[in-house]
Amino acid sequence: MFTAILISALLVLLTLCLHQASFVLLTRTIPVGAHSGHPALYLLMLGVFVVHILDVLLYALAIYLAIGVFDLGALEGLQATGILDYFYASIVFYTSLGFGDVVPIGHLRFIVGIEALNGLLLIAWSAAYIFAVMGKTWHCFSGEKEKN
Repeated sequence: MFTAILISALLVLLTLCLHQASFVLLTRTIPVGAHSGHPALYLLMLGVFVVHILDVLLYALAIYLAIGVFDLGALEGLQATGILDYFYASIVFYTSLGFGDVVPIGHLRFIVGIEALNGLLLIAWSAAYIFAVMGKTWHCFSGEKEKN
């Protein structure tokens, strides 16, 4: 169980750092403002999407290692033949979709539970970031004058 807790803690720290660094990078490199237009907004959204894909990949790799290397459990209902299967399972867990076709057993349940909570928080953080950027630049896209 200690291994599952350690893996989960490392994943939470990694994904938090990844998001914070990505938001700083996106803010500095994508010129969202009065003269940027819609392509900048699309790049911002794509950047946030890519960050979440990277989060899911980190968790998919961790699930693969937790099963194959650390023997912390298994995924029932999934005939995992490659990383794409673990990626699918990780998307289901990260987004808290809970289709029911993939069920973690053993100590892997702890890692997956933390992934769901972490995914919820990171998705909310991304929404708040996008809202903040749009709040500062919405006048550029809506035709309204900026209020000071």
